[in-house]
Amino acid sequence: MPLTWNVAYYSGMSSSQDLRAAVDEGVPVGVVATLLDTLKLLRTLPRHLNAGGAVFIDSGAFSAFQKGELVNWEKVFFAYECVLAWTDFPGGLSIVAPDVIGDQSATLDLWAVHAERVRTWITAGARVIIPLQCGELSAGEMLAHAKRIFQTDQFCAGIPSNLAAMSAEDCATLHHHDFHLLGRVVINAELGDKLRALLANNPDAIYTADANWLRSRIKEISLAAKEMRQAPADNPFETSRTRAVRAILRLDPYHQQPGPSGARQSELTYGT
Repeated sequence: MPLTWNVAYYSGMSSSQDLRAAVDEGVPVGVVATLLDTLKLLRTLPRHLNAGGAVFIDSGAFSAFQKGELVNWEKVFFAYECVLAWTDFPGGLSIVAPDVIGDQSATLDLWAVHAERVRTWITAGARVIIPLQCGELSAGEMLAHAKRIFQTDQFCAGIPSNLAAMSAEDCATLHHHDFHLLGRVVINAELGDKLRALLANNPDAIYTADANWLRSRIKEISLAAKEMRQAPADNPFETSRTRAVRAILRLDPYHQQPGPSGARQSELTYGT
């Protein structure tokens, strides 16, 4: 099992203050499509990609599912396409295809409706994450349906991180070249079982993951921000929150594979 991910995305960075800190530090950032304003879509995220950074944009489907809300897919697609249009390096961009949480049949139907649009993102060079759901079909069978619907295998298979959403046995049915574990970076026993199952059949695949880095560090960031407010800032337009997030990012980063000297993160994120 690899000790580190090819790329581990720091999700939860949708707010301007947090995103600024993450971009300044050059870490792989994770944001939610429906929480992005025009400045982030047309400037902040494209510039991060152009500078060699990696960006993961989630659709927000899981959050909507938890709240009992419907996803505004046009708003999600608009966000994806804005960033794609304004970056010169789309290979560093990972975006999540539409899905219905916990419902294989509805997800397959949604894929069929939006297949042509999803293919345009793949053709444009984005790394499109196709989320696999549990149900009557095995994960391997659902992956085969995805390849048929999208008429390509040049996408990333999205794997739910918890065993309740997809078992290790189900993961063992998958044969693919690129995987993204949704919602967890730290490898616990549960995730370790799934990774071992995936690696047994796919030892040379790309493995990435995302998790909300901020959520488990709220106390540390709050304390750091309090201290920052007492010290003069080098940049008077920078908030204590931004400075605090930057400081904690340096102290407590995710561990991931370093790239070869001079390589862009986008080249590490998705291979040809």
